[in-house]
Amino acid sequence: MTTSPWQPLSAREAGLPVDRTVHEGVPEHLEPGLRSWIRDSVVTESLVHRVIARLKLTADAHVFDNSRLPSSARDLSRVSAGLLLDVVDCLLYLDIGEVAHHEYLVKHPNAASPLAAIFSKHAKFVDPVNTLDALLGDAASAYQVREADDVSHAGLERVVDATVAESAVMAMQHAESSGRDDASSYLRSSWAKAYALHPDASGAYVDAVRAVEDVAIPLYASTKPQPTLGTVIRELDDNEAAYSMVILDNKAVPAKVETVLSLMRLLWQGHRDRHPGGQTSAPITLEAAQAAVHIAVLLVQLLSTSAVTKNLPLPPQP
Repeated sequence: MTTSPWQPLSAREAGLPVDRTVHEGVPEHLEPGLRSWIRDSVVTESLVHRVIARLKLTADAHVFDNSRLPSSARDLSRVSAGLLLDVVDCLLYLDIGEVAHHEYLVKHPNAASPLAAIFSKHAKFVDPVNTLDALLGDAASAYQVREADDVSHAGLERVVDATVAESAVMAMQHAESSGRDDASSYLRSSWAKAYALHPDASGAYVDAVRAVEDVAIPLYASTKPQPTLGTVIRELDDNEAAYSMVILDNKAVPAKVETVLSLMRLLWQGHRDRHPGGQTSAPITLEAAQAAVHIAVLLVQLLSTSAVTKNLPLPPQP
């Protein structure tokens, strides 16, 4: 996606600030590009049928030409504007890039040869996924392409500040390097669910808690039966003096762990749909889920890098 700020020449000459507006849905300036991308990128009829099946499209409920379901990429591109992002998201989920590449190789069987780049007269393969991501970036869409990984499929996800997103990636990497692969996977899953085109707030919150538990329980509650994040909180709360931060406080001594404890409590107590039916039970809002994801990112980062240490026992007094 294009990340460097750009302005029209007229705006630059007028000394206007960069327009950083993010556009929700399918703004008018993006719609023609998305329709064209579908027409150009959907290269098999079976892919059209899979989209219809996945989205459960019907001729009665959705307006198509001739009141019939689409049978070609051109037909599919005429879906109502309200469904365009769903169609695009579904095509990414169905690995449109891999399908397009496979069809390209069928038509150009020698394209994989090392000499093809030098002697071939065929057009080079253009990955539709990269084309789409560039289009969304140029249009300042609120969405970008999410690549598939071990825990989530490809699809659309909300654009998040690059620095914030990078901090999440670093937390996942530190979890893996410390041997907590599950924490990394849960963090990825939580992020994907919180920022998907159709978010799963409750699922994102659950995975955020699990990510922290996978890092924290081996450190502070490994000997406890059926430990949870609540168990970790009680251990640190009951033995707070036994732990400290690597950061020094205003007295130039290792800071107490109360800040980490506060974040853990907030994450644990905020999981209000964990036990449905209780007096304080409540649905998880998307805003709460996204906040939980970022709290989990910080906690996984801190705990994976030994930011909380156990104090050495004091020597016996004479």
